[in-house]
Order: sequence, then C-alpha cells, then structure tokens
Amino acid sequence: MLEVRIRFNRFVVIFTTISCILLVLSFSTYAQTGTIRAELQPGITIVCRPSYQIFLECSISHGKSINQTLSSVLSDPTEVQKYKNLRAVAIPLNRVRTSLYLQIFMLIFNQDNITPEGWRHTVPQGYRLDDNEINLWIIALSGDTTKKVDIMKHPKNSGKKLPLSGGNQIFFPSSIFSPELKEQLTKKARTAEETEQNPLEPMDAIDEDWGDIKTSTNGTVLSKELQYGKDTLGEYATYKLKAGETIYSVIVRFTDYTDHADILKVCEVVKKRNKITNERTVKPGTMIKIPLDMLSDIYLPSGKEERRIADEVKKEVEQIKRTKKTTGTTNTLKGVVVIIDPGHGGRDHGAPRYKEKILEDEINYDIACRLKEYLEQKTQARVYVTLKDESQNYTPSMNKTFTHDTDEYVLVTPPHNPQDSVSSAHLRWLLANSIIRKEEKAKIPREKMIFISIHCDATYKSSIRGLMVYIPGANYYRGIEKLPKFGDDVNYSIYKEWQENQPKTYTINERINSEARSRLFAQILIKTAQKNHITVHSNGSAIRNIIRRTKYNAYVPAVLRNTDIPTKVLVECANLADPSDLQNVADPKWRQKMAETIAEALSTYFDN
Repeated sequence: MLEVRIRFNRFVVIFTTISCILLVLSFSTYAQTGTIRAELQPGITIVCRPSYQIFLECSISHGKSINQTLSSVLSDPTEVQKYKNLRAVAIPLNRVRTSLYLQIFMLIFNQDNITPEGWRHTVPQGYRLDDNEINLWIIALSGDTTKKVDIMKHPKNSGKKLPLSGGNQIFFPSSIFSPELKEQLTKKARTAEETEQNPLEPMDAIDEDWGDIKTSTNGTVLSKELQYGKDTLGEYATYKLKAGETIYSVIVRFTDYTDHADILKVCEVVKKRNKITNERTVKPGTMIKIPLDMLSDIYLPSGKEERRIADEVKKEVEQIKRTKKTTGTTNTLKGVVVIIDPGHGGRDHGAPRYKEKILEDEINYDIACRLKEYLEQKTQARVYVTLKDESQNYTPSMNKTFTHDTDEYVLVTPPHNPQDSVSSAHLRWLLANSIIRKEEKAKIPREKMIFISIHCDATYKSSIRGLMVYIPGANYYRGIEKLPKFGDDVNYSIYKEWQENQPKTYTINERINSEARSRLFAQILIKTAQKNHITVHSNGSAIRNIIRRTKYNAYVPAVLRNTDIPTKVLVECANLADPSDLQNVADPKWRQKMAETIAEALSTYFDN
C-alpha cells in the first residue's frame, strides 16, 4: 500500500493504491466538468468525477468535532487522529466504511434502478466506464475483482462490451454483493416494493415541522430546539449548534432567506451578534443567538401575531383534512381545473447555466408540457397553460441541452412576449383570473381549481438541493394590486384581461384558508416526490410561505398573492446551482418523472 499526501489551499488529499485501483486526485482536475456532488451528511459531500473516482470532501472544525464527523465514515476510526489539525480533507472511497457504499452510490447515481435481483446502473452523460472503472464498482460492491467475469456473462449484460459511454447501462447482480451490502440492498428494494404496492393515502400528508413551540409554567417560551430571550440588542432565539452544522445551514433552516448572497449577509449579522470572528473555530454545542425578526413564522414564540396566524393555518389544514372523504379509488380529476404556469420565457430566461447549456425557462416549459400531456391523456382534468412556445408548441422535448430563444408568449389577449419578469408575472395572474371567471360560469367551484407555477431556482449554494414549494403566506398579502396602466415596458390597458380585472382585497379568513389549502397540496406533493425518489429540500422546511430578501423586503410572489383561487403553489423543482440537480433536469426521464409526480399529487389532493 502506498500513501501520499499533497497539501494545497485548504485541502489535504490522500492518495492510496490498492490492488489495481489507483484513486488519483489533483488540483487541476478537481473542478472537472461533469463532476457529481451530493451531501452525505452535514459537513461531508460525496464527489464523483467522470473517471468514477469517488471521494468524500469533509469540512471539519478543530477539537472533538473531528471525531464526531470523520469517525462515523472512516473504515478505521483511529485514523481520525491524522487529521486533527486540518480544516478540510478528501477521503478516498477505499478508506470509507463499506456499510456506507450503498448510500453513497444511491446518492450520486440517483437515477439507477434497484431491485432484489441487483443494481442497474446508467452511465452518466460525459462519463466513461471501462475496465478500471468497473473494477472500482466491483471493489465497492463485493471487494473481489474476480467477480467481473460473472458480471459481464450475466444475461442482462449480453452483448455489452467495455468501455460504455453516457446513457449505456450495466447490471450488477446481487449475487456478487458482499453479505452486508446484499442485506442492505434487499431491505431497500423491499421497502421500495412495499411503497409501490401501498400507494400514498390521500390525506396521509407529511407531518411538517411547525416549530412545536409551547409555554412553560414559568412563562418562558420554549421549543424543541429554540429558546428565547432579550438583551440590549433586542429579542433573539438561541440554538445549540450540532456537529457538522454551520451558521449558513442554521440560517437556511430557521429563516426564510433563500438567496445565497442574502444568506451570507445574514450570517455576518449573526456572527457579529455572537462576537464570532472565525466561524471555523466554533465548536458543536455553542449557543448561537439569532435575531427574532429573522425567524420564519413557525419558529417565533407564541404571542407574536405572525405565530398566531401560523397556528390558525395549522388548524385550518387539519380541518380541511377532516372534511375530505377519500374514495380509495383512482381519481380521474373529472371537474377539476388545473392552470399550469411555466415560469419565465421570452427574453426572461430565469436562472441560466450557460456553460452547461441549461436554461431555466426551457426546463420549466418542458415539465409543464409533460404535465399537460399526462393530465390530458390519463385524466379528465380541464387543463390550461399560461404560456406557449411558438416553435415547440406543447410537444415535450427530448433535449439534454438548450439554446435560448424568445418565441414564448403569455396567452393574454393579445399575446404578450415577455421582456421582463415583473410585467410577465402580472399578466399571468390576470390571465389565470380570467380563466377562473370563465370556469365559475361553467359551475366549477373554486375549491376544484388549482394554480401551479413551475420553476427551478439557483439561489442556495450547491450543497443544498432538491424540490421546494412556495405557498401564499396569510401574513404577507398586500391590499388591492395597483398596476400601472402605462408602465415603462408594458401598457397593461391594451389587454382584455386587465380591462376585465376585478380588484379584490382578501379577508384574513380567506388568506388563512388559502394558505392552508395550498400548504396541504404542498405537503402531499412533497411526500409524493419522496415516494418517487425525487430529491426534496431537507435543510429546514421544504414548504415556504414567503420570499425574504432583506429585513424589510418579504413578499408572496405576485402569481400567488393575486390569483383568485384558494389552492396555488410555486414549485421550485430543483436547484440549478447543484451539479446533481443540474444533471437531473437535463434528463428527459427525470423531467417526465417530475411531471407525473405533480399529477399524482393532484389526484391525491382532489380525491374526495
């Protein structure tokens, strides 16, 4: 065995050769395109490069947090002492506990198919699987490179020859697996099979974390993890930092800030409040003060108006669930109106990833087209789409990369080619309200309608990924929306939908009901996504009722606060700043699965 250490910047990388496998990492290829990254646990990221070189990137603090972070992943926990004076290390796969291999491979190759018979692996785009790479798989799964013959002779691999390029598949039979991995695989496959055989019950929505805050006998307001106080700088909540957590992750969890730059600014405020000069020296167990005015509603102490409204919404959700009588039969969505809003379009292409040729508006539109097609072919729902791509029409795209075009039109009268996001958003809710009035005349109640705006974000840093859902927070509506008749770019008065607009101010009870219904659908969508193995945002709540930019700039998106039906959501399908999410959205199969997941959630929600 040969071990070499190379130090550069903040990382010490360990190279080890075992048998015929050489795991090599160099600074020049560290940022190689096509790299897949996935979070194993807080502070530990799995990294896989196109040559299938896999390692764990670990950001750790000094002291006992090293043991807490690394001893749980190292095959030899005593090796943790080698890293006690380091802040970040890269651990090769062959130094990681074999019991973690299944989890690691499932996270980075999350499009693979697992059954009791074995593992069907799809080679990612840009990757190449040859003799060396297949040996890495075999060592990871069985520890015995002689198993290669069994793999290549398996009937499911008949006719396959190495190397395999992106999109090709190879099957690893469970017979080659080590006993420990075989047990894990069988258990995982059994769980997936049971989930498939026992579909989601209509009202079996997730128990969302509502803060669980209560008042003790002495009047101190407590929660499971937060305590509250006041000092000369104002009211605050304290939180005990856990191993692997950072101030960044705590802010994401307990506040409504979502933009990366905004979160960094808030982190600086919190560090200053706690007199922290170097975050990396903060040890687990440290009590962190978070200014109260930064917290999400559900984490505020009782007595605050925002918290009171949040509790009312919770009660309303439970009341709606009790009034829904599930039929236990397949829901055809007959009499249900679904308004699909593909975000952005025209000159506004949302969150672009030019280098990878992934454009948010194109991804949004393709998922919307797939959802429209599925609903029209498989259900009796009445489907509307707010936007149309003149060249693509509503045909789903099989593209994995996209070029920017500007031939999308919001379907108001006359059609509007978006030049910016603001006027485009206003015209969408004006169009939605026109559709709602039309369907009401056809005797469709508003409770049988839903508005779904489809987006992808690129706000959080890359370690935070997955699906999020925004709903209209009851506390954050405005009064009557006052649109300019003659804006800088748009003359709203030329559109029939603006001329017919009926301005309305929502009562508090209407707002609570709307947030409750929207939250219930969002809960069902999140649970359906988890069942279908779609990654869901897990750092804090995956359901947010507000977008917060600064202390004084918090708002509900215009399409949610102004659309005149109770159930309305804005779905952020993925984080385009994350390489794994980016790889997912580029895959037409994943986009189809996302569309069908939304359709399944619709059937569950309207099954009454």
